[in-house]
Amino acid sequence: MAATNESGAWGVQPHPQRVAAVTGASAGVGREIAVALGALGWTVGIGARREDRLAETADAVAAAGGTPVVHRLDVTDEASVDAFFDAVEAEAGPVEALVNNAGVGYLGAVADVSVERLRAIVDTNLLGVLLCTRRATARMLDAGIPGDVVFISSDSIQKPYPHMLPYGATKAAVEYLAMGLDVELSGSGIRVATVRLGPTVSEFNTSWPDEDLIAFMEAWQRLGITDDFNYVPTDVVAHAVVAALTAPRGAKVSLLSIRPETTITVDERAKWAKAATQGRQT
Repeated sequence: MAATNESGAWGVQPHPQRVAAVTGASAGVGREIAVALGALGWTVGIGARREDRLAETADAVAAAGGTPVVHRLDVTDEASVDAFFDAVEAEAGPVEALVNNAGVGYLGAVADVSVERLRAIVDTNLLGVLLCTRRATARMLDAGIPGDVVFISSDSIQKPYPHMLPYGATKAAVEYLAMGLDVELSGSGIRVATVRLGPTVSEFNTSWPDEDLIAFMEAWQRLGITDDFNYVPTDVVAHAVVAALTAPRGAKVSLLSIRPETTITVDERAKWAKAATQGRQT
């Protein structure tokens, strides 16, 4: 039975069971989103390249009250995308809610970033989103069902992030895609939402070498960027996604911007030490 809430408040009103799919669901933000959707009583297709970590997500989704459907997913590979959606559809029916969460980012000035890393960023953050969105919306349209597509974006599109420009460029393209798709699918019953994140605690940046992280922070200081570098917890992001997906029909959440609150005063040295540790939690 689907979980319900008697309050009727925005984002938590009674809702029917649905079939959702979350990309990049093996850890971090993706796992938290999958668990939050499981808590609604939904069936959740969880996909990522790290199959061993997907088992952990599946256990968490089931413990929350959802039904997990596990399948390996490489969003950059069309065949893998088709196999993932085929597996979810075979077990639960058409995907009604897609959360495009999978993403990668590497630190470094544009002049220093390898071609391999540039391709990885573009293929995962943009091509992968296109492939998954194409597959999911085609099925929704064929089946004539209402649906939702959520894009996870970044506030790096609003101001340049030194040493992360390729990442920010792909996220800007994703937001353009989201805005255009909203127009293209107007009247179809498929809603499009973007959840734009500020600094968020996740495993996203745990593989960054210390020297790259130091150069990143030094570039921000040199350019006079004075952001406080607090971080948003992953469960806050999950709540935002749930709010978008459970908005009452006849309304839509086009954009949710999630940013940490600013600390009023903070020692400069402590600020950078905090940024180097808090944002790299696992």
